[in-house]
Amino acid sequence: MMKKKPDRVTAYMIIVAVIFTLLISRLIYLQIIKGDYYRSVAENMGGKEINELASRGELLDRNGLKLATNKQSFNITYANINPKQKNEEINSTLIKVIRIIIKNGDADKINTQNLPIKIEENNYSFQFNTTSEKLKITLEKNFKKKYKIDENLDAKSTFLTLSDNFGLTEKDDNGNIVLKNDLNMDEIQKLISLRLTIKEVGYSQYKTVYIAKNVSKKTAFSIQSKSEELPSIICKVDPMRYYPNNEVGSAFLGYLGKIDESESELYKSLGYDISRELVGKLGLEKTLENNKDLNIALRGEPGVRYVQVDKYGRIIKEIASLDPIPGDTVKTTIDLKLQKVAEQALQDTMRKISTGEIKTDEPYPNANRGAAVVVDVNTGEILALASTTLKSSPDDPSYDPNLFVETGSIKDPVIVKKLFGDPNVKDIYDLNPKPMFNYATMGSGPPGSTFKPLTALAALEENVINSSTIIDCKGKYDQYRACWIWNEQHRGHGPVDVSKALQVSCNYFFFETASRLGYERFANWAWKFGLSSNPQTGEAPYTGIEIDEKPGDVSNPFKYKIKYINSAMNEIVKTLSETKYGSIAITKGTQEYKIIEQMLLNGEFDEKQLQKLQIDSNTSQGKKAVDYIKRKINSFESQANSRGELLNAAIGQGSTLLTPLQMASYISTLANGGTRYKLHLIKQVLNSDGSVKMDIQPEVINKIDIDPQNLSLIKSGMAKVTEEGGTAASAFQNYSLPTAGKTGSASVSEGQKNHGRAAYGWYVGFAPVDNPKIAVAVVIYDAGHGGYVAGIARSIYDAYFGLNENSAQKPNK
Repeated sequence: MMKKKPDRVTAYMIIVAVIFTLLISRLIYLQIIKGDYYRSVAENMGGKEINELASRGELLDRNGLKLATNKQSFNITYANINPKQKNEEINSTLIKVIRIIIKNGDADKINTQNLPIKIEENNYSFQFNTTSEKLKITLEKNFKKKYKIDENLDAKSTFLTLSDNFGLTEKDDNGNIVLKNDLNMDEIQKLISLRLTIKEVGYSQYKTVYIAKNVSKKTAFSIQSKSEELPSIICKVDPMRYYPNNEVGSAFLGYLGKIDESESELYKSLGYDISRELVGKLGLEKTLENNKDLNIALRGEPGVRYVQVDKYGRIIKEIASLDPIPGDTVKTTIDLKLQKVAEQALQDTMRKISTGEIKTDEPYPNANRGAAVVVDVNTGEILALASTTLKSSPDDPSYDPNLFVETGSIKDPVIVKKLFGDPNVKDIYDLNPKPMFNYATMGSGPPGSTFKPLTALAALEENVINSSTIIDCKGKYDQYRACWIWNEQHRGHGPVDVSKALQVSCNYFFFETASRLGYERFANWAWKFGLSSNPQTGEAPYTGIEIDEKPGDVSNPFKYKIKYINSAMNEIVKTLSETKYGSIAITKGTQEYKIIEQMLLNGEFDEKQLQKLQIDSNTSQGKKAVDYIKRKINSFESQANSRGELLNAAIGQGSTLLTPLQMASYISTLANGGTRYKLHLIKQVLNSDGSVKMDIQPEVINKIDIDPQNLSLIKSGMAKVTEEGGTAASAFQNYSLPTAGKTGSASVSEGQKNHGRAAYGWYVGFAPVDNPKIAVAVVIYDAGHGGYVAGIARSIYDAYFGLNENSAQKPNK
């Protein structure tokens, strides 16, 4: 019997099956057997993108002098060509690079920021860039979690675990752990830090990380000459931030820092390379980092190079490139010359007061921190903004933004503690100077007698006193208050008018003036000048400055109520829950709670509102509850409008706390006749060719209607402060420029005095008297008296008006 021949369909199916078998076999060979090889070839021989960082926009002073610029730095980077590269290959390359860098004297430039473990004579300890023990515990826990390390391991065990994970250690025949490749402990620490940095970029192919930043040209060329032996290593020339004046202006310039973990997702979404880029942390560097509201971005647009690389990470050729776009150049309102003078005058005066070179009534060794603000009274431009702490020597660490430019942080824990303060040391009485705290914009304190010109103006404008008003200063005003001359000489000033009261700083006059004025009108005038919360809405005061500020506030009824409303409500809730009041239960946040709270804030008792609480005033218990609530509202209103609070506020004491920036704004508004400008640091934004891209115009916040005759009286009194018999006479004796000012000696509590604190020394002023150009506000903490700091203002006037006289700083009271 003959076999049946296969038909054409069967033959076709056999052919197709054979073809598919061959294809599948080939795919298996290519993707599984040789998959890693071809994947490596495909990945490494293709086109790669290398991000090129843009130059950060420059910050200039008003005359074009550079405050913050950039310089070229040689940087050694590792290109993450193959995320699956073995430990041995990565370690071999890194060891060679590290040894070249160390040999050329750039060991301190190596990126060791990611290994928070310090080793000294076989003692291992976690070393985080903070002085807070609580934060150290949190950072240690986060570090171990991030790199999947047992949280119970100590520093040494953590170090050994990392060494083992990265293939840097092995066990000898006796089971002891030894270092591979003849490594020493210094090298292995640097290697682990770099491996952690590389690990951070994970599987992001061809992301570059810094091995060392800002190395010498010699180091860069040494590594470049050995590029054949160093796969994945690239020498780059990148822009690096540079502050040519060091610490000068740091209070408003700020500094650059690493992107925090909590911010990483945000910055990634904005296109930042979080492993390489630094961002603004304070001051203008922070505000203008990428400011959409102001349409200013100091951070430029990164460029990109499209290159072809071999399997070792070496660039074969550049295919195309897109140049980076520099950030915006910003011209500030600052006058660098004036800024330097202000900072130096603060330093000199603090040194002289604290060492006794300035003859004071008693020693003031803690006069070691202060601030000065200079404002153009006709535009609101800030010409100088200084915040400084006394340097014990020229080598004493100061707030120099250049300390942060390489890595975004400071390695030396001694400098960290000096600049940031030690959070483990309880500074209850605020004695320790804080170099990185901005005393000009954030440091609020009692302004003392520098507030008196405003009290006088308010009283004149409200017609409670006039040019002819004479008040007889008897020294002691009431059982709680007295004029400073009574406290020191047990006598009064005698009959004084408003100008004389300003000249001699007579507390008695301003106590009586404020009493006649009343709290409501007083608070309203403080608000008009931007020193107080809105008496009706509680809206906080502000100056308008572009950088972070924390304005203080003038004592006022609304402020008092906001401060104590919770304690008052707690007392009411507790009392009403008692049986004799009907056991009324009121829970915070309920409608009933809000009704009583609003009556407290308004200062008005409304029995109809209480009916919503179902309190029956016809019952004995209900009547007691209603009467109690009424008494409490009246008592709270009386306390908020306390005459004692008003009298203290009138002389800049009590709970009145203001910043030097606010004081400069207030005195500038007074000087120009009532126009309160928004204070600002940005003058212009420039194009790359130097042409003006954007001009910032003066902005008026408020126009205060002031009677010219009243203003003249205030200016006359302030002018007398700098003349013979005035509290700043010695600082301005024989001065050719007619100026006006006011000293302030804001006292502190007895408890503070017992722990080394002393009165704040304030001085505010403007010049010239008849046609004011600039206003100045100066404060030195614990200086003892405002007369001791008035010479700083004179030094500023000398610089601004081009005077060559030497300020004789012989202050008096």
